[in-house]
Amino acid sequence: MAVVVCARWFDAFPTSYVHVLKNAVAASLERQHRFICLTDNPDALGPDIETAALPDMNIPLAQKRHGCWPKVAMFKPGLLPPEEPTLFLDLDIMVRQDLEAFFAQIEADRTAFNALREWNPALWEFLPASVRPDRGVQSSIVGFYPAEQAYIFETFMADQKTHFKTYPNDQRFLTGVSQRLNYWPIDWTVSFKRHCLRYYPLNKVFPKIHEPDNAKIVVFHGKPRPIDVVHEGNDRWGTSRKFGHGPVDWVRNYWIKNDPSWASKTDGIGSQQALRSDLSG
Repeated sequence: MAVVVCARWFDAFPTSYVHVLKNAVAASLERQHRFICLTDNPDALGPDIETAALPDMNIPLAQKRHGCWPKVAMFKPGLLPPEEPTLFLDLDIMVRQDLEAFFAQIEADRTAFNALREWNPALWEFLPASVRPDRGVQSSIVGFYPAEQAYIFETFMADQKTHFKTYPNDQRFLTGVSQRLNYWPIDWTVSFKRHCLRYYPLNKVFPKIHEPDNAKIVVFHGKPRPIDVVHEGNDRWGTSRKFGHGPVDWVRNYWIKNDPSWASKTDGIGSQQALRSDLSG
């Protein structure tokens, strides 16, 4: 049976993110599958989410907070079903189309480590993907057979201190140590902040946020997070050069579709109070 896995530690994301992702996956994957959340706080998620305990890898607090090193736990032998095709998804992504193609690629070569290719800076987007510099793994979407990738966990645990010195984050580590790296097709995914937002001042002239019609998955990384563009009101979100105000209708509709409770708590200031409450567990 196929496995879809996510990870939540330190309560860094509201519990609603897990429920939204689970429901979106269920609506976008016809094959039988298990949805598992790797977490250090299973009680917060409720009985309808299958959980697996994040192993204690003695990662220093600084690395836990920066670099997403706890993700490496997904490769620990025995943590996930070893012989099942497995798709890891970050919590801050949007599933917009059928996920079957991801599993087809995983199953096409069970020894491959499938991952999203890190996007290039904006100017490179004008050139064909084949000539853009390869910046390595972007770990928001990873596909693998656990039995074939256990060496990643074992390599990490064998010499953590050296890896922390060599690689600034989990993505660079995965790029450096993974064998048979295989990228997802570039047109399957888009970055919200890179491909849906315009730079200032164009965003003032054309404030509508681009909705990607063909992407299977939209990835949120950095700022903004999905929840920033869901609640009603006119709050500013984003960065100094790429920003917007208030809800993005197609993100809000997705969020409410996969967690209807948000329809009643996404009203500006009230939503921020609800968010703080959700963040606390």
